Amino acid sequence: MCDCSDFEPPAVYEEVTRRARKRHRCGECLGLIEPRSCYEEIRCLWEGQWSTHKTCVACSVIGRTLLGCYGLGGLAECLSEDFDFSDRVDSRDARIAYAGMLRRRRHAERTLRREAAHEADEDGR
Repeated sequence: MCDCSDFEPPAVYEEVTRRARKRHRCGECLGLIEPRSCYEEIRCLWEGQWSTHKTCVACSVIGRTLLGCYGLGGLAECLSEDFDFSDRVDSRDARIAYAGMLRRRRHAERTLRREAAHEADEDGR
């Protein structure tokens, strides 16, 4: 199972909840974060390089509730590895939340593929 000790900590870590002014993509499910929606923004300094990670509220809650700690962008992988849902009192709710995250991710991946194909068609003209 994923664990905080699996990862090297960043030199600087900043976490803040924001309200979107424009459309963003969640770094976990790849779903859209629409304007006026709340999302979690994490900024980290890793070996001299800053990175910013945006997470929708649903994925943030899933990550905190089920794992507590996981690598940024790796929530689905951590949960799919060997997470034992049967250990949880709320295992039914946990499974439903995880299934919803996977559904959002599949939908977002299809959308991104369609957009990339459309851009490639336009570039070819």
